[in-house]
Amino acid sequence: MPIYTDPNARIDIVLDSDKDKENPPTFVYRALNGREWRKVAEAFDTLQSGKVDGMAAQLDAIYTTVAIGLMDWRNMFDPETGEPIPFNKNDVDLLLNPIEASTDLMGKILGAVTPTHDDKKKSELQVASEPG
Repeated sequence: MPIYTDPNARIDIVLDSDKDKENPPTFVYRALNGREWRKVAEAFDTLQSGKVDGMAAQLDAIYTTVAIGLMDWRNMFDPETGEPIPFNKNDVDLLLNPIEASTDLMGKILGAVTPTHDDKKKSELQVASEPG
């Protein structure tokens, strides 16, 4: 089965600044298809080359790119209320500053071509243990 069509193929990404936390904020991605990888790579290449004019356009490219394939997040809490922040991939810019999004998260997305065997097993166990 192609990895893109496997509903259990999930990739958990934790920012470097959160990796030592007991329950780190985690971004959950699905496997990307080739067209999506091309969009991510093109945005990354464009940002690295400086071909995007203006800071607003650069920010749009960063946040649009890190939203590709984003399926969920865990352990994201509003700093004012302490309440969980409901998942909405279009709100990723409310969670991350541009450095975290472009340097840390985008780099990890590019490095996580496919879930590891252990990631896939963990995902299968989570799906099997969920009520429903």
